[in-house]
Amino acid sequence: SASFVSVLVDAGAVRERGLPIADYFLWNEIFEFTTRLLRGRRGLLCPDSVAVHKTRGFGGTETDPGDRFFYEVRNKIWLFTSSPGLAPGERVLYLGSTLRRWFRTFAASSDRAVLRRALLRGTREGLRTRPRPTETVLREVGVKVPPGTRA
Repeated sequence: SASFVSVLVDAGAVRERGLPIADYFLWNEIFEFTTRLLRGRRGLLCPDSVAVHKTRGFGGTETDPGDRFFYEVRNKIWLFTSSPGLAPGERVLYLGSTLRRWFRTFAASSDRAVLRRALLRGTREGLRTRPRPTETVLREVGVKVPPGTRA
C-alpha cells in the first residue's frame, strides 16, 4: 500500500479497478485503494523520494483518535470482509496487526470510554453495511462521473 501524499498510479489500472471508494474517506481509503490496484501487479518503491506533508502536528498510529476511531473500525471491517485488495493470508496478517494496534491505542488513550463507544459503533456499522458505490456518493454532491470510468 502507499500514501496519497506521495503515490503515483497507473491511470489504466484505475480505469480497470476503480477510483478510491469515497465512503472509506478519513481512514483506510488509501490502503484499500492501493492494495486493490496492486493485487497481482508490481509496485515500485522510490526510497529516495521526499514528500512534505504539511499538517499542524504529526499523528502516528498510536495517536489517540477519539471519536474518529469509529471510521478505523468500520472501514477495517469493510476492508477485511469486502475488498479484493488483500489475499486470504494477508487478511490474517493485517487482522493480527490491526488488533495489536487497537490494543496499543486503547492502552495509550486518556479516554477509553470514547474509544469503546467508537469500537462498538464501528463494529455494528462495519458488519451491517457496505460502502456505497463511489458514483453514488459523487452524484449526491453534484459530481458527474464520466462514462467508462469505474468509480
